Amino acid sequence: MGKRAQRNRLVQCYLCRHRFEVGARAMTVSCPECHKPLLVQDVVVKTLQAVKKLQTCGSLVVQKKGRVIADLVEAHGGIEVIGTLHAKSVRGSRVRITRTANWKGDCHASSVQIEPGATVEGGYFHVPDRELGVEDLLET
Repeated sequence: MGKRAQRNRLVQCYLCRHRFEVGARAMTVSCPECHKPLLVQDVVVKTLQAVKKLQTCGSLVVQKKGRVIADLVEAHGGIEVIGTLHAKSVRGSRVRITRTANWKGDCHASSVQIEPGATVEGGYFHVPDRELGVEDLLET
């Protein structure tokens, strides 16, 4: 019977914080509110990524040999660090720092899981006792 029905998913613009639906297979879109281009796909880092900003409406996975060096890392779908992440500011819905991870920087997330053996070199962790709202994700 042909094509399988695709479901849309809800994303939040990491620039203006507007929430809207996108197609399940969308990789990039323009925000209907601020009209800026957005990355909505999941990002997997396997090697060195030295960038000013790494932002996605999807999730971020830093694999074991992966290394991210950035001023800002933001992934609304969650962040999992198996390798190295050094950033001034990290924002995500859920952050998981595995036992093999090396972390350096501030973190702002709705939940943080740090496995025994992980290396955490400083940084301020902000985990509110309620679900993150738009005001929590705005840069100060």
